Amino acid sequence: MIELYNLGISEETIKNMLEVEPSIKELSKKEIKEKIVLLQELNCSNNQILCIISSNPQYLNKTKNEIIELIKTLSDYGFTPLNILFDSNPYILNLEPSEINNYIENRKNNGESLEDIIDDLDSNPYLFSEM
Repeated sequence: MIELYNLGISEETIKNMLEVEPSIKELSKKEIKEKIVLLQELNCSNNQILCIISSNPQYLNKTKNEIIELIKTLSDYGFTPLNILFDSNPYILNLEPSEINNYIENRKNNGESLEDIIDDLDSNPYLFSEM
């Protein structure tokens, strides 16, 4: 939990995070740091990391491999920059690659081009909530 304080997350916000995701108190320093480093590698600023983690504490419970797979799926579709996308909608980090693939395939099956779908999702990150 010390890593959360080191990020600058307030005591009150941490209490709120624990209400949403009580299991984060069981995470090791290493596990939390690993999630922070993944965001740093995407060029997330300290403020973006603070916002992403405090808004979406479920992110901390994902495995490193799950997050890497999600990032790879989004990158393969051409989403960039991911730091801005995750800052705009931190809950994207809770999605499974299959959910993104299915959503995009369904829209393609309705006659939309991949480029239009990606532009739409990039411009309106809240649409990821439909997945």
